[in-house]
Amino acid sequence: MNLTERRAIFVYEGARLQAVAMDAPVVPEPWEDREWAFHDQFLGVIDMMCGPDRKSSPEELHDDWVRAYEAMGWSHGEVRDVDAKTHPDMLPFGELEFREQIKDAVFVALCEIARQWIVEDPAFEPRRKRSPEDRP
Repeated sequence: MNLTERRAIFVYEGARLQAVAMDAPVVPEPWEDREWAFHDQFLGVIDMMCGPDRKSSPEELHDDWVRAYEAMGWSHGEVRDVDAKTHPDMLPFGELEFREQIKDAVFVALCEIARQWIVEDPAFEPRRKRSPEDRP
């Protein structure tokens, strides 16, 4: 797993936990259950958010999210429905309820934590997989 993937999982699952803690109306499924199109676009967002062109505005990031979901064929709907590709948060930021607005602020903060603290370890050497010959 590369650095961007590790950061993406940290940010995604951290945001899921925040949604659970806030009893948010939308709590997405775990990372491993998301579709590949989502993974691809999310990895791009994490690359951007951990790079020199990162954004600090939750509103701007939300607008980017809406455009990314539209590009994947999603539209606004009263409920989040993966099969129908509808999501209640596909609205302008100012129309979101409080819990959904702060979710975007938490996302920005999680990306900053990932950028600063989920890094390559210069002393890291990959562990060799154990083989049957290693048994005593």
